Amino acid sequence: MILNIRNQFLFFSAVLLVLSTCEEGPSLEKPFKKQTPREAYVQALEDSGLGDTRMVEAWQQAGRSALEDSTFINGPFRETGHFRAEAPEAAAFRFELQAGERMQIRLDRKPSTVKLFVDLFRIELTDSTANYQPALSTDASSLDSLSYEPEDPGRFVLRLQPELLADCRYTIELLQQPAYGFFPVSSKGNTDIWSFFGDPRDAGRRRHEGIDIFARRGTPVVAVTEGIVRTRNRGLGGKQVWLRDQRRRQSIYYAHLDSQLVETGAIVRPGDTIGWVGNTGNAAGTSPHLHFGIYRWNYGAVDPQPYVARLPDDLPELRADTSLLGQLGRILVSPARLQSAPAFQAETRQVLSRHLPLRIEAASGRWYRVRLPDGEMGYVAANQIETADRPLRQLAIDSTREMLIEPLPAAMPLTTLGSDTSVEVLGQAGDFQLVRAPGGLTGWLLRD
Repeated sequence: MILNIRNQFLFFSAVLLVLSTCEEGPSLEKPFKKQTPREAYVQALEDSGLGDTRMVEAWQQAGRSALEDSTFINGPFRETGHFRAEAPEAAAFRFELQAGERMQIRLDRKPSTVKLFVDLFRIELTDSTANYQPALSTDASSLDSLSYEPEDPGRFVLRLQPELLADCRYTIELLQQPAYGFFPVSSKGNTDIWSFFGDPRDAGRRRHEGIDIFARRGTPVVAVTEGIVRTRNRGLGGKQVWLRDQRRRQSIYYAHLDSQLVETGAIVRPGDTIGWVGNTGNAAGTSPHLHFGIYRWNYGAVDPQPYVARLPDDLPELRADTSLLGQLGRILVSPARLQSAPAFQAETRQVLSRHLPLRIEAASGRWYRVRLPDGEMGYVAANQIETADRPLRQLAIDSTREMLIEPLPAAMPLTTLGSDTSVEVLGQAGDFQLVRAPGGLTGWLLRD
């Protein structure tokens, strides 16, 4: 039996209420394993006989489309958005991570009872396609923060998608940070690194296997992570401390120390002083500095800078009006630009005409993320958008007309308007006008 729209919505709601007891996802402290919470949710839909329905297919397609149309994040990012129950939606954010960097993800959602599936993928590029390899997954049922640190550099995409028929508001914050929370030399920072990984040494016969951090003799040198230490006093490194990072399966090397504070076998914690800056070993005659290196087990030296270099952590202040999220809006001024990210220097996807209707889905800084009538998403400056509640004008229908669900000639009709009907024009897109009929029903009319 074919259900009408109202009965289908009620039927899905009842079934999804039962399915809300699906199993929880894997621990966030462990690598991605087995079936994800989202996959378990889809499996439950299929087991209930709903997997092949149009509503579930549209929800699945929304998740796939979000991965292909993700927002590139470069620096601290904050967005507040709204997912509507009546339209399957998802949002995705793309970024790059180096080995030694981690992405800190903070997430808040309302209501807290809604399952919000969070899936992180590594993007594997081939000649013609992008493959998405699962890296981390949760249903955000009992968390407000998680982080991810890759073993190898790569491109990643983080997707948010609520369960079916769920009205959900979220705020997500993304902060890219070094894996180690402490800089190796107390009170120093990025600008004190004067020699870098890979720099030539001995007239090019070898390469620098670390970074050099310059500071006054006697400046404290600190442990960047927890571990067991081993000390040495010989060779090129002079007075040295080796710190074993068991979790990441690598050893951290501190060299040219003026003196060591710890002894072999000691267990240190992040921030503990382990020695003092000097110029022992082959650094004699140079300014005091710390040679800081990292050696991955069974691999060799890796660039230590991403593990300790400070990154910007000032989240942009939210200036756009979040009360408009989920509402219908329209372009206020022309031309307006649809950007790929919330920044004027981002790629321009389209130039938009005045009065073009759009759906306001999220806010970031002084920008709105919007969805256009053709389905394309992007960011428009908040001061270039107004709500579409107030009609542009009244339109008298002089002959029987069909009001359509989309601005396409072959779109499905919503209703038929009689010749004595007056409608409110809310916006226009090409040859179509978005109108509101008596009773509040909104749809599209082909212009005469």
